[in-house]
Amino acid sequence: MARTKPSLRLNNPLESDIMLLDRPDAGPSLVERIEKKVRQLTHGRIRNLVVQEIHGRVIVSGQAPSRHAKQLALHGALEFLSGDCFAEKITID
Repeated sequence: MARTKPSLRLNNPLESDIMLLDRPDAGPSLVERIEKKVRQLTHGRIRNLVVQEIHGRVIVSGQAPSRHAKQLALHGALEFLSGDCFAEKITID
């Protein structure tokens, strides 16, 4: 009896998001979803929030009023990304 190879599943949300970035009709981009999540979790406390993708890395920058707000922002971004394709430039005022 021939065994069939199981189908591959994408367990990494980033991999499926990258594929979605290539299609303009796929809805909000990964960058837009990360920005929205960071704003929700921090209740808008990150001033000058900028989320951008540069050479396959997502960079989140802005100014946080506290360490706690910065932690919330990082948590929101890392819900969508792994640490190796993410960089943060959030300063604490």
